[in-house]
Amino acid sequence: AAHKVRCRGASVSKARWPAPVAMTTRCLLLVALSALASADEEKPYEVPTSIDGAFFFEPFINTERWVRTEDENYQGELQLQSYGVFRGKAELPDALPADQGLELSSAARKHGISTVFAEPLRTKGVGLVVQFELLLKQPLQCGGAYLKLLSADEAVPPAALNGDTAYTLMFGPDKCGAVHKTHFILRHKSPVDGAIKECHLVGETAAPPLSDKKPHLYTAVITSESEVKILVDGKEVRSASLLDETAFSAPINPPKKVDDPDDSKPADWVDEPQMPDPASVKPDDWDEEAPRLIEDPAAERPDTWEPDEPLQIPDPTAEAPADWDADEDGEWEAPLVPNPKCKPSGCGEWKRPQVANPAYKGKWVQAKIDNPAYVGKWAPRQIDNPAYYYDAAPHDVMPIGGVGIELWTMQDGILFDNILVATDPRVAEEAAERTFSARKAAAARLERGDGWLGAASFYLNLAAEYARENALPVGVAVCAVLASIVLLCCCRAPARAAEAGGGGVEGEEEEGEGEEEDGEEDGEEAGEGDEAAEEAAEAAEEEKPAASTSTARRRTRKATD
Repeated sequence: AAHKVRCRGASVSKARWPAPVAMTTRCLLLVALSALASADEEKPYEVPTSIDGAFFFEPFINTERWVRTEDENYQGELQLQSYGVFRGKAELPDALPADQGLELSSAARKHGISTVFAEPLRTKGVGLVVQFELLLKQPLQCGGAYLKLLSADEAVPPAALNGDTAYTLMFGPDKCGAVHKTHFILRHKSPVDGAIKECHLVGETAAPPLSDKKPHLYTAVITSESEVKILVDGKEVRSASLLDETAFSAPINPPKKVDDPDDSKPADWVDEPQMPDPASVKPDDWDEEAPRLIEDPAAERPDTWEPDEPLQIPDPTAEAPADWDADEDGEWEAPLVPNPKCKPSGCGEWKRPQVANPAYKGKWVQAKIDNPAYVGKWAPRQIDNPAYYYDAAPHDVMPIGGVGIELWTMQDGILFDNILVATDPRVAEEAAERTFSARKAAAARLERGDGWLGAASFYLNLAAEYARENALPVGVAVCAVLASIVLLCCCRAPARAAEAGGGGVEGEEEEGEGEEEDGEEDGEEAGEGDEAAEEAAEAAEEEKPAASTSTARRRTRKATD
């Protein structure tokens, strides 16, 4: 919308807020008001018992389908525990007291528990998704916090679970000392000879802090295109291809050619590119035993040096404590302090300072020259790899028969929850929305506090955090708003000047007209009053004498310039 004033026989538009900026501002205000209005609305959390499309989902309402290992080396305690309780005390904020997870509650112990699927999961043509929530109730110093998807082909009874139990995929964080990484280890079976190798995803994988005492969501996705994606808290932190030979410590597909084990380097093969120069001889005066430093022969002891004075003396100002008993405490001795007589030059035995030895040359090394007999670097002959194969669809992993938690850790208070196994990433997203996101929202409400003031403070902090994480788009938006304000101010000034100049000949305009112009910006009702004022101004202009009209035009032109 624009308000028009007559100036030099033409209409000049009075600038207002650009429509997109005004609309955006109104939307943000409505969102903020809606957020504040619903700040205190909390829906009771219901622990989901199942997730549509999930092959396996465990919210740990109970542990009926889990079996603890009976291996004597696994004595660590496992129990259902709430998020806020640690070692029997409510020590952590608990946004959802009704929820609980499976906690490893023994320090410096091995823990083992597993569950077996009714039928194996096969991932051919669909891929694999594994996801779980993890809460470390104290910083992880040395130990793992990962899951194992157990292999169905080499299944063992759950009661026999141990470190040698075959698995298809191991996924989750691990830390010991300065080494902190998120494991993704896939065991792949050769279709040629049945040999199984462990393929570790190499390189840095971003991991959340292990000391913030907050739940984190770990997700691993193997797509039907054999792409691997690692997500933490719903954000992708790493991606790779199972067909990439450099992405894993042992590539899924072996090389076509290998070294011939029967080939050996000939005895006369020379693979040294350089040799000692026979013409290079150590000089007769080269002294390898000469020290690097010697005493300075030109140095002399200063006259103020005190050779007979000790470096420290008893403090002459010190006195024995009033309650000192020589019979019980022994003879009292004053504490030692630096000897003031040593300050000018020094005390005690004087030694010459060390200087560089001009005769020092160090170890003599014979010069080298190019070796005329050099043949080149020897390498064994390459032959066809008898174990070669090419798996074009490695996403079809070994059948998965269950989930196991088999860990040795120095810390207790490791809580697992909402374990999910599926083939569609959208199923994992739904599970995260109903569990992890719900907990995060509840934790935000808990942190926010009660009342509208707490809600306002919380949303301001949330906006600040969003601005830090999205600096570029927020910066662009702020610049756009500032540019709109500058444009508004620059366009309004000439219009106001023109309006003031046009009314200078006949006197001031009616104050009602100015009020209507300002009021017009607040709504359509003010715009209708403005049109009436405009018609009145046009009628008054027609009644002006020619000379007055000419004078007004000159003044208007000057004001506009």
